[in-house]
Amino acid sequence: MAEDIKASELITLREAAEYSGLSHNYLIEIANRGRLKAWKYGHFWMTTREAVDEYLASRKKIGAYREDIGT
Repeated sequence: MAEDIKASELITLREAAEYSGLSHNYLIEIANRGRLKAWKYGHFWMTTREAVDEYLASRKKIGAYREDIGT
């Protein structure tokens, strides 16, 4: 984990799914691929809201996100 991230900033991927509107399984998939900054602690994946926001912004840049259909 990056040393500049505080424990209070960490959220589970389930919380990230609620925050982002993406599915929990999809977030696990992109975390495994390295497309979402996330860390695995035991059975739990953790990330930050900032990392989720960065991922969503990157999707909009490459056209993978369409606001008219929300995906």
